[in-house]
Amino acid sequence: MGRAVCVRCGSDRANYDATCPACGFQPEGDGLMVAWLLSDAHLAPKELDLAQQRVRRGEFIEPGPKRMKKARRALQRDFASDPGLTWLQRLGVMACSLFLTPLVGWTLWWTWRKNRPRAAWQAFALSAPATLGFMVLAWVYTG
Repeated sequence: MGRAVCVRCGSDRANYDATCPACGFQPEGDGLMVAWLLSDAHLAPKELDLAQQRVRRGEFIEPGPKRMKKARRALQRDFASDPGLTWLQRLGVMACSLFLTPLVGWTLWWTWRKNRPRAAWQAFALSAPATLGFMVLAWVYTG
């Protein structure tokens, strides 16, 4: 069983992505990476105890860019470790962009830009030409 320290109250919890039993905090986004940094996946037990004491004293834990980069890699939230879209997903984004609306691809790009950067840019690359096509069609038919 793993161990992690709640970023908000300093209580122990079973895993870095678990809800804190003491305060109910559920980390997400960049907070999930900080939570991973305050877990036994990253820190030794003594270091984890020291981090827990700091949080309980009310100190704000703000890791530097190198540690956040390490957390992104560990949680596969950086461009290099993101596998991107499968060919079937690419086909789905392309079909939605061409036959329905390119807003599907733009929405995927916006929601994935931090957690799945490679997939986000792939969705963008598939939707941008469709957006230009829709603009040209709108210009031709209204002009």
